[in-house]
Amino acid sequence: MTYDTAQRVTVSLSPHLARYLDQYQKTHHLSSRSEAVAQAIQALRERELAEAYADYARSGEFVDLENGDGLEESDGSKWL
Repeated sequence: MTYDTAQRVTVSLSPHLARYLDQYQKTHHLSSRSEAVAQAIQALRERELAEAYADYARSGEFVDLENGDGLEESDGSKWL
């Protein structure tokens, strides 16, 4: 992330979460709290996407794989 393209966001955290954020930053050798928060938000985004794919797989609304679209059947469990 470069600061010339970053959008500033102000958040308030409980002391417990702020301490965890600082410890996470140090443990993972991140350059800033912003980088740690960005990683957390990205992880949330990826989890929601995985849950959406798993829900879709459980719905039974599958693409016709007989037409050779390159997708493999899955029950979505590997995304959980």
